[in-house]
Amino acid sequence: MTELILGLTLAYVAVAALLLNLNLATSWPVWVKGTAIVLVTGLYASVWYGYQGLLGWATPTSLPEEFRVHWITLDDRDKETGEPGAIYYWVRELDDAGLPIGEPRAHKIPWDVESAEAAEEALARMDEGELLNGRLNRGTLTQEDTIEEGPDYAGDLSVSGEGGLRPTFEFTRVIPPALPPKALPGAASQ
Repeated sequence: MTELILGLTLAYVAVAALLLNLNLATSWPVWVKGTAIVLVTGLYASVWYGYQGLLGWATPTSLPEEFRVHWITLDDRDKETGEPGAIYYWVRELDDAGLPIGEPRAHKIPWDVESAEAAEEALARMDEGELLNGRLNRGTLTQEDTIEEGPDYAGDLSVSGEGGLRPTFEFTRVIPPALPPKALPGAASQ
């Protein structure tokens, strides 16, 4: 992560040096130099907002198909201000054996009633000490069940399934691993 931020900073310095060289060492018209300054400034702003994921912000990309849930936070819709609300999942992807792999990642999905109820139920189970795995279930909703953009919803639709259908979540308890039986003390010496 630090190398990526350092590389990005060095790229900014290199572009700024090239822009300075363009403005001082060439006899190009003022409009070309001004356009270059505006384009580079726009580049800086777009890269800053494009790399927010590097700074620890929750990603709006879809959750992995199967994941281990570490924590969930709900921000309900604010009916007074019209803020759409969101559900934040802190998860790790699962491998084929059902074991978590990689680093945990925060995911943000738009708030809706069904997802919020599933998240609250999962949180209650986690508060009781259960480990939970989650799975996306993209085939249970119809097009009429999807949330449409409007005054009550202004969130990101990037987590939609194929055909614009909203995914639902299914949470299952993680079964503790089966351990081999322990040898009784003194039984090995007989």
